Amino acid sequence: MSLSGIACLKCGANNPATARYCSLCGNLLAPVPTGQTVTPSPMPSVPVTPAPSAYYGYLSTYYETARANAIDRSKTGLLLLIIGFVISWIPIVGAVGVILELVGAILVILGRHTFGPDHARNVLLSIIIFVIATAVVVVAAIFTLISELLLFAPGGPLVPASFFGGFLVAVLIGIAIFGIAEVLFTYALQTSSGRILLGCGYASTISTSSLTFFVLNNVPNVSVISIIPALLYGYAYYLARERIVHGEMPAPSAPPQVQLPP
Repeated sequence: MSLSGIACLKCGANNPATARYCSLCGNLLAPVPTGQTVTPSPMPSVPVTPAPSAYYGYLSTYYETARANAIDRSKTGLLLLIIGFVISWIPIVGAVGVILELVGAILVILGRHTFGPDHARNVLLSIIIFVIATAVVVVAAIFTLISELLLFAPGGPLVPASFFGGFLVAVLIGIAIFGIAEVLFTYALQTSSGRILLGCGYASTISTSSLTFFVLNNVPNVSVISIIPALLYGYAYYLARERIVHGEMPAPSAPPQVQLPP
């Protein structure tokens, strides 16, 4: 004897006569009396929710793309900084080097988060220190200009000669502060060798600036000695970039885990 099927009152799907629940929608089935016709109710519209695997796949793709872009920005920024360091000591051409350094620094700042919290923190500190150093140098330059105007005013000098030495000291302090920013900018990306080079570059910056201001200030083309810290910083930044190019930085990491609502 064959058994007739049972139609679901909710979705209209045909189920075996022995089934208690609809195989399609899970609705409780009730036997249908002989001769009675069942009219299925319309299917309710249910919003389609992407599967968790698809969601995490999209998240992983977005994370990897953002990470790759940040790494590319940092590599390009460091390359521009290296070129800027190498040509910064050359008269006239050095202005182009300053522009390259500025653009390179911006690119490194944009990609800082990919290389860990230490590097991101150091970059922000470098920005703050750079602003402080710039303020010191600008104030020193303004006072120097004012003192020069007073020096050549009618009636002879109105300020003592020792006053000018104070301005040079202020400029040297600004350079020393700025050097700290240059060291911190890539410090977290460096190995021990690179950090030693950064320290040597900082020390040579102060020493060459002191010689230029107080000892060799009357020597022609004295600015050529600034090539020493420029090359030291440039090589240290080159080592940091090589670590990125060869995949040593940043360390491989998994994309952030996001909990889906129940």
